[in-house]
Amino acid sequence: MLQPAARVERPARALLGWMQPNEALLMLTGRRQDVAPTDEQRQLVERLRDGVARRATGIDQSGIEQPATAALTPYIADLEKDQAAAGLIASGCRVVLIDLARVIAAQPLVHVDHADERVAAAQLGDIASIARVSLPTTQPVELPATFDQAQKAWVLTSANPNLRLIGAGQGQAPQGPPVLGFSVALVTSFVRIARYRERYILVDGYHRAHGFLKVVPAFVSEAPSFEGLGLPPVGMLPQDAFLGDRPPLLADYLSDEVSAAVMVPATQKTIAIVGLELQNVG
Repeated sequence: MLQPAARVERPARALLGWMQPNEALLMLTGRRQDVAPTDEQRQLVERLRDGVARRATGIDQSGIEQPATAALTPYIADLEKDQAAAGLIASGCRVVLIDLARVIAAQPLVHVDHADERVAAAQLGDIASIARVSLPTTQPVELPATFDQAQKAWVLTSANPNLRLIGAGQGQAPQGPPVLGFSVALVTSFVRIARYRERYILVDGYHRAHGFLKVVPAFVSEAPSFEGLGLPPVGMLPQDAFLGDRPPLLADYLSDEVSAAVMVPATQKTIAIVGLELQNVG
């Protein structure tokens, strides 16, 4: 069997004020079921939830998006030739300038240890440079793989959750038998917002958005239904948090009135391509 990695924790900012008390306390204990929350942690959760409850109801996102400037025209042309970006554009995504600090957050936390690193390549005042980070074109990436001889498995591991199986195929080895396998890639991620019920909600690119927290080029699309948002089915805040009367904004990850610093287990994406030999009897 493939062995689990040792537990590693990463610093994050969590929107505890929008979580159910038990979930918020679990977040504060590093998601350790064997660790009891302290009285101080219970008081913190109560204070942060009260901070949300004291907020005025409603949200004003008027003027949050502006048309892309002429300076972005050459880069938008590059996006239209990029396979991943072109697919989104064909589905209705638009490149606009959007004030990320005012966008609604649906993800319970962001890791803070590499948010600045993710946007370091963007040059202040150069909108095309910022777009190359918020809306990157697909770049070739080496994916080191190890072969587990005992399990007859190719194993690929990445801290990037966008490591995916993207297809299956077959070929012919030189002077040898057929080769059957899968295509593996790091799927390109964009800062992408969906507009649903007149609300702008961040769908993808949370860590870059947290690193920017200003007006940047991003993809915006219209979501006719909740399913059309394209949010992950698990791991998000409760729907009534980001669709309710007092939704969290991206700027709230940094607000000590409604969020807090936590240490949570680091996650890694692992793909194992295993060869099995089966023999049926009868």
